[in-house]
Amino acid sequence: MKTINKHGSKQGFTLIELLVVISIIALLVGILLPALGAARRSAQSAVCLGNLRSAGQAMATYASSNRDWLAGPNTSGAKIDNGYVWGMNSTEPTQNMDWVSPTMGDALGLPADKEDRILAIFNNEFKCPANQELYGPTVYSGHSPNGVPADSINVNSYSAMLGFHLDGTGKGVGLDGQRGNVLTIPNNYAPRLDMVGSASGKVYAMDGVRYLNGDVMSFNGINFQVQGGNYMSNGPAFALGGDPYQFESGSLTPNAASLRYAYRHNGAVNSSFFDGHGETLSAEDSVDLNLYYPTGTKVGSGVGHTNDSDFEGNVIR
Repeated sequence: MKTINKHGSKQGFTLIELLVVISIIALLVGILLPALGAARRSAQSAVCLGNLRSAGQAMATYASSNRDWLAGPNTSGAKIDNGYVWGMNSTEPTQNMDWVSPTMGDALGLPADKEDRILAIFNNEFKCPANQELYGPTVYSGHSPNGVPADSINVNSYSAMLGFHLDGTGKGVGLDGQRGNVLTIPNNYAPRLDMVGSASGKVYAMDGVRYLNGDVMSFNGINFQVQGGNYMSNGPAFALGGDPYQFESGSLTPNAASLRYAYRHNGAVNSSFFDGHGETLSAEDSVDLNLYYPTGTKVGSGVGHTNDSDFEGNVIR
């Protein structure tokens, strides 16, 4: 704003006035930016929860069409080994642990080509908007899809919980050695929706995915997996190498790598349950072993976190 003084000359803002205006603007920006950042993070978390709820609905639809069987390594992916030859089908698993393609391939409009489908799932069609992390430059084994450098591929946003996809009879993919000393899945268990237990109390899928080495996530190119590969994990209740649910020593505070790859929503993880509802779980709530294994599973010693004594000798509810 300019004024006319009594001699008729134009007078502009003084330096002090300009500095005051600049200071006020800087103050307002300082006040508004955190609020805008919080709003953005809240919106990203809402989209992520929507993705996971859609995954739960797709799982239920798949199960209802397949006599309650869940898509996983002992069902839809049981035919896949390291010599398997893929067809051109958007719902065919890209790896024996792939639950996304069988349940959501058509709904997401995923490519028919296996390797294009991996890139679509990880980078675009099924990605948490808060997940900006890329795989490290090393491919754990096998090769990266279509030769795309691994460090150009977004880390897969979500894991299904491997504990519900095991076979209690010992056939197919079962407990690996580390968990086999701790857990005993009921002999009659099979990866079916009607056998997991309380659908509202069991996590189907959640933020975070294998394979974490130190603070770098490696792309896993093996077609046949027994520990989760690019699509499944053991969940936060176990302190197993490779899973992204890791904490500071002696605490339930997510470490830096865990905040990047799993607890990315203000130190919490979004989860989808078998009844289709979604929840945001705090780090403390997320280590409840009852969430990740079928009802009736027996627990030994050495669960891996600070709440071991809560579970030793008990049976999963």
